[in-house]
Amino acid sequence: MPDLVRSLTGHIFHSARSILLVAPGMLAATSLTSPCQSFAQSTAAPAPQSVVPRTTTKPKFEVASIRLGCGGDGRGGPIATPASSPGRLSTCSPLVDPAAGLIADAYGRYANGRTNPPWAIPRIEGGPRWLGTDLYDINAIAEGGASEEMMRGPMMQALLEERFKLKLHRETREAPVYELRVAKGGPKLKPFREGTCIPWDWTNPPGAAPPSPNQRYCDSGIAMKNPPDLLAFAQGATPQAFAFVLGLALDRPVIDKTELTGLYDFDLEFGRDQAIALGPPRPPGARAVEPSDAPPGPSIFTAVQEQLGLKLESAKGTREVLVIDSVERPSEN
Repeated sequence: MPDLVRSLTGHIFHSARSILLVAPGMLAATSLTSPCQSFAQSTAAPAPQSVVPRTTTKPKFEVASIRLGCGGDGRGGPIATPASSPGRLSTCSPLVDPAAGLIADAYGRYANGRTNPPWAIPRIEGGPRWLGTDLYDINAIAEGGASEEMMRGPMMQALLEERFKLKLHRETREAPVYELRVAKGGPKLKPFREGTCIPWDWTNPPGAAPPSPNQRYCDSGIAMKNPPDLLAFAQGATPQAFAFVLGLALDRPVIDKTELTGLYDFDLEFGRDQAIALGPPRPPGARAVEPSDAPPGPSIFTAVQEQLGLKLESAKGTREVLVIDSVERPSEN
């Protein structure tokens, strides 16, 4: 049976690829220290600075219950996929998690009451260990049929600040990045072929199912191919989206500087070297992938230039970080 693959969009399907990267909705990432998150699309490098949170009144839930655990003891069991309908939200997850944290969702993914792309989600630092281990089951009701984005963003911010006594601030820090640019000789990109899949709009994600059974959403992620070599892929994607995918595998994020427009189908095969930060996690119970006898693939830098006609260059960029100043466990109700 082929290995289970989960993609950046969060859709699950079967493939001969052995998946390494899981980034549903947010972001997601393969480790708690994924270097890909929250880098500005600029190489400007201001000095680190603290940004005072806005003090404007945030919309609040009419009623909200918080209980420790997703039907268990609060420190195990599956993280529940958020379920919502206008004015109602049900979710169970830790406050800090590489894929489904309440803080990253509230202050990043849905910070302004709408869906933001995963590369706009800030990294989170500080706070006690239980932020990443305790699961909280939250069921809330909002007046006026509030949208999911409003409930998981501004309203969740208000809930975290009131019930968890969460205090945090934002900082912009200088950090190393890679810039993705067009190489000498021009790009060798494959234009997206309309009708092969439905392009994914990160700022306006569609429902869980395609419009018809004969359609599917375009996908992106990182998988094993000829282990331990890797494959970075993105269907119907912009160069900016593919740059984000590359950053998930590398030791630093990738910023799109190609100035190319339009949608493309990206497939990049490369080997592991010291620049590859992506580890080999697999879903619980998944079988291990046997190494291939094939010769190792090229470095990602060589592969990008030879296969795509692009290049990766080291540069200085900026990173937005959410620093947790204080937080408390809530009382259950």
